[in-house]
Parts: sequence; structure tokens; C-alpha cells
Amino acid sequence: MHNGFYIRTGYFLFSLFFPSKAYGKENFPQGKALIVANHYSAVDPAFLYKFTKKDIFFLSKKEALRNKVAKRLLEEAGAIGIDRETNDMRGMMNAMKVLKDGKRLVVFPEGTRNKTGEELQELKGGAGVFAVKTKSPVVPVMFYKKAKIFRRTYLIVGEPCELSEYYDKKLTKEDYEEIDEIIRKKMLETREKLKELRAKKGKKCKS
Repeated sequence: MHNGFYIRTGYFLFSLFFPSKAYGKENFPQGKALIVANHYSAVDPAFLYKFTKKDIFFLSKKEALRNKVAKRLLEEAGAIGIDRETNDMRGMMNAMKVLKDGKRLVVFPEGTRNKTGEELQELKGGAGVFAVKTKSPVVPVMFYKKAKIFRRTYLIVGEPCELSEYYDKKLTKEDYEEIDEIIRKKMLETREKLKELRAKKGKKCKS
């Protein structure tokens, strides 16, 4: 899947047009993990593919898979289509199977690209369900700014977070809201670390 012609060609062109740097790459687990990332641009998944490549899959809105060429490229890259307007149980089960098979799943829990100017929009929910039901560590990944062509994009991979206190329990809606708040807090804490790293880099350049 991940080595098809379309994805190899797309990855080569992407690397030329969108240089990038990732801090904390060592925090990507080798086994299963739920990767939660903020979302500024349609090319955000490509950066995550670049720094992981193996055994990584993405939740993608079904609308993105309607075009035949885009569908081929996205599916080769590991996209799993899901209908955001309905309770898409098939999409949910396909996503959870990825984690149960010991692989890594990327979710953008904001649900849509952030055009608000805020650091992180409210989470739509769902990420906590994947993590708890499959007993997967949650790995926050935060982008510094929206990707721009020929401009370096910065991102950071935070430390994995276990939600083991919620495993094997009958959880309520309030429990899942609490879990989503934990995930949101971890994402914001990770973004703060990235801001600190970029600020230090700026000071070095001025000195």
C-alpha cells in the first residue's frame, strides 16, 4: 500500500516543495499508537507520512476520496474514509482495526482545518474512543504554522500518553468528555514546547 507508484512520486515532489523539520521524532512508538495532530493545511498528513512511513494510516473525510486520482494516492498513503455527517460504524471499525493490528493511526480531532487564528479548536470527540477501546498510547503532534510552499514547516512529536485508568471500564459520555479534555491539554502542552524551541532558535540567530 505505502510503496505504490503514486505515493512514491507524490512524496518526492512533496519533499521538494515543502521542506520541514520535526522535533521529538524519537517519541513515535514503533508499535500501535493513536497520533493526534492539529490541522492547518490539506498537506498536513504528508508531513506525518514523511517522518513515519511504516504502518501509518489516516482518517480522511470521504469527500476527499471522490476524485479517482486523489482516491488512489490517498489510499496508497493509508487513508481510511469516514463519513463525518453520520455515525459511520464501518469507518470507525476500520480505524480501530488498524490499532488492534499494532499499527499507527493519525486523527485530526479538530474535525476540520483551523482557520480561526486560535492555537487549537475544540475537539470533535472520537479520538478518546479509539485510544481507550484499543488500549493505544496517544501521541500528540503539533504544527507550528500553516505549511507554505518552499517555506520550512516545523512540527513537534510529544511524549506518548497512556489512558490506562479508563481501560476495561464502562464509560459514560462525561468520561469521554474528560478523556478528550486530557488529549486537548496534552496537545496544547506539546505546542508550548514547540513555541519555546522556536523562540530559542530565534534568539540564537540574533546573537
